[in-house]
Amino acid sequence: MIDLAISNLISPVVLFFAMGLVIALIKAKVEFPNAIGDFITMYLLVAIGLKGGVAIAEAGILSVLPAIIGATVLGIFIPIYCFYILKGMGKFKADDAAALAGHYGSISVVTFIAAATFLTNQNIEYEAFMNGLPAIMEIPAIIVALVLASLAKGRSFKKASTVNSETGADKLDALSEKKSLPQVTKQVVLSKSVILLLGAMIVGYITGPSGMVQVEFFYKELFMGMLSLFMLEMGIVAGSKIHELRKAGVFIVGFGIIIPCINAVLGIIVGGIAGLSIGGATLLGVLAASCSYIVAPAAMRVSLPKANPAMYLGASLGVTLPFNLIFGIPIYYYLATNIMRFF
Repeated sequence: MIDLAISNLISPVVLFFAMGLVIALIKAKVEFPNAIGDFITMYLLVAIGLKGGVAIAEAGILSVLPAIIGATVLGIFIPIYCFYILKGMGKFKADDAAALAGHYGSISVVTFIAAATFLTNQNIEYEAFMNGLPAIMEIPAIIVALVLASLAKGRSFKKASTVNSETGADKLDALSEKKSLPQVTKQVVLSKSVILLLGAMIVGYITGPSGMVQVEFFYKELFMGMLSLFMLEMGIVAGSKIHELRKAGVFIVGFGIIIPCINAVLGIIVGGIAGLSIGGATLLGVLAASCSYIVAPAAMRVSLPKANPAMYLGASLGVTLPFNLIFGIPIYYYLATNIMRFF
């Protein structure tokens, strides 16, 4: 376990991320131009989706189906139990609880890439079609979180209406929130992360291994170099959000560390049920443990504008992302090696 942790800490991926954290903390003037940052993000999303689509074509859709079902179940279940923990134990408002639950039910592509790199560096094999699962887990978690918020607001409206029935403005607000759900769902499906992952996956599935050969240099040979730059930028972004933790509170810090570990165990168990290898179960555990900071924040800003961004950005970028990249990944692999003995 200690050897795995040390190996992860001295890997280029983590060191570039740590370099970005230091740059942000000492407030050095290092910024990525928006155009370059967007290009690197698009490159990584397309590369992951393409490789996932090729792998699904090679494996056959039927053999991948159990993992897809398992990933979808995780995307639905995780935000539900997170919502009630945040609302019950944390005493969060419905909007804040739903926003956080959606973030933790959704996934971080960066964490997934780092975990896949970790397994490759350790010569641990995993199912190549796992590259196709991130896009599948992005969508259901956010939809479930919005439904939970809508239901919670509906109940609170009913309670308020029994005490005081005035102009009906609250009712109109509740109805407008319900009407916005299909629009937000469409926004999530058509967001950059999801559309590039799914689109590239379809391209990879149609062209298969022969198509991948034609673009292999660009999407395989250059991948790690692009990833190192991306991790540097993510470190800078995460470091800039650490101060948000003061607003988020101690409970969020604990939540941002403990919940990913629980989610990882759930993901590993689902991976075992789906028949994945230790490496594949580790990656599914990492996906379950990760926290969105791209698709989910964009969706929550539109659908839950009253939710406090300091809560969900502070938790996702200030706590969970650094924890997963530095400590979580080797911990989840260690857990997988022990849990998978039962399958």
